[in-house]
This record gives sequence, structure tokens and C-alpha cells, in this order.
Amino acid sequence: MAICRSLLFIALTVCTATAQQVGEQRTTSTDVAGVLNLPDGSKFKTTLYGMKVIGQLRTTKKVPYFILSGTTCTECDENVSIYIHSPSDGPMQNEAEQRRFAYPGRETDYETGQPVYEAKMFFGNCLAAHLNAVIWFERGLGEDKKWHSAVSVAEVKDDKLLVSELHGQLPKLTEVQDAIRNGNCRKLPGIDGPSEP
Repeated sequence: MAICRSLLFIALTVCTATAQQVGEQRTTSTDVAGVLNLPDGSKFKTTLYGMKVIGQLRTTKKVPYFILSGTTCTECDENVSIYIHSPSDGPMQNEAEQRRFAYPGRETDYETGQPVYEAKMFFGNCLAAHLNAVIWFERGLGEDKKWHSAVSVAEVKDDKLLVSELHGQLPKLTEVQDAIRNGNCRKLPGIDGPSEP
């Protein structure tokens, strides 16, 4: 299964509140799917192994959208990815149908070791035009062998998760850095590794 990235990088792949409120939840064993402890005391079983709760996106009438990391298999070549899901939307889907997003960091081609993709990820109220969102500042090596930049957003509006790639004049990292200084935005540190085979 390919990681969903911005539309700009479709040539590279087939598709391309805070965590403290629910506790720093992670599975202790890589062969057990993660379980979320919800604010009402109930539990929600995810399809993710090695799951970690990164944060949340606020909702009005439903359980928040949890920003999660993990994999959908235990002994495979799948990289750790980001998943955004509200238990109010029902169970998480199987690996072929559950949308996943690139984990921030640098990715190298698993055969050549050459850099092919890099991203920085932020969440919260990071951009004035896209509050309550996860933002990726991305660069990817296209089929033309040139690097291309993009900004992708996953945001909650009317209690629905909307995913888009921004067009026109892209926001600047300085706006996000101001929001971090003001305590309105958080950055997820990246991890470096090879692409999936």
C-alpha cells in the first residue's frame, strides 16, 4: 500500500485539544494493535501496530480526530505512517483502504540510497487560514529528476476531515514558527529512513 502524499508527488507513490488529554498511549508490543482510551472511558481498537498518539484535532459533536502513528502490519516492509481518525467515523479500515500520510523526515530510495522525499509536519492552529489542522511542508523528487515543493493540509471543518494540497502562493514556514512560539502549534520531529520497496 502506498502512502498518500500530496498530489504533486503522485509520481513518487501510487497515491499519495493535545495528546495529553488522552494520555501518551502506545502499544507495548509490536504484535498487538493499539487501543485508544477515549474521554468517556470507553476503548477503541485501532488497526495500528506500535501505535502512538501524536495529538488531536477538535470536533464539535463527535469524538476528536486522533493523530496517530504506527504500521498496519507487524513483519513487513511498511514504514511508520501518520493516520488521522475519529472513532465516531466507525472502525478503522484494513490496510488497503485506510488513508495514511507520510511521517515527517527524510526518505531515501531503498535501492540507491539517494534522497527522494522530505517533509516537516505541524499540527494545531498553525496557519491562520487553516486552523485545527495537520500541515505538511513537503519536497519530493519528481519523474523529471527535479525537486518540487508542496504544502498539504488535513483539517477538520464541520466535524469532517478534509485533505487538500494548497495552490497559489504557499504559506511560509515563518508563519508556522510564529504559531509554535505562541503555543498554538506543535511540530512532530521527523525520522529518516528508506522508502518502501
